[in-house]
Amino acid sequence: MRILVIYATVEGQTREIAGHIERYLKDNQNEAVMIDATHPPESLSIDGIDGVICAGPVHVGTFPAPLRRYVQQHSRELMSRPGVFVSVSLTAAGDEAGEWEELNEITANFSEETGWWPVSVHHAAGALKYTEYDFFRKWMLKRIADKHDAPTDTKHDYEFTDWGALDMFIDGFLKDALAVAGKL
Repeated sequence: MRILVIYATVEGQTREIAGHIERYLKDNQNEAVMIDATHPPESLSIDGIDGVICAGPVHVGTFPAPLRRYVQQHSRELMSRPGVFVSVSLTAAGDEAGEWEELNEITANFSEETGWWPVSVHHAAGALKYTEYDFFRKWMLKRIADKHDAPTDTKHDYEFTDWGALDMFIDGFLKDALAVAGKL
């Protein structure tokens, strides 16, 4: 199968997740066509594309503007293929019901705004990349992490992404997309 992977990143974890998805697809005899929504190609052709995976990080209650714009501009083409969304956030590492409700609402708002409705959504936990943050961001995220009993040693980075769960999600998508490929 030939899968279009569209992503945007803010701190780099979503780029790592998109790269993992690309390698996973290739390792399982599929082809990945990657698009960084921050630097997209001039046009989008979905000829020969069997499915779409979109990935983006939640920051300050929304997904990156370049991702929202790109998906909105191409929602008609994207809706013509089965698609899934990988939402990346630190909230996905926790288990607070209220925060999960908010995360689901943010994801629903993405679909409302863009006009693209994925078949399913996977919430992937992101990372705390303390060593890459400026003083203010490091201080702010350390305070938030402390409130949630997350790591606060700013000399280290912490990755929370469950790669196995992501692979299982992709497997499910590939199975479902194969069943409907060419029938939409």
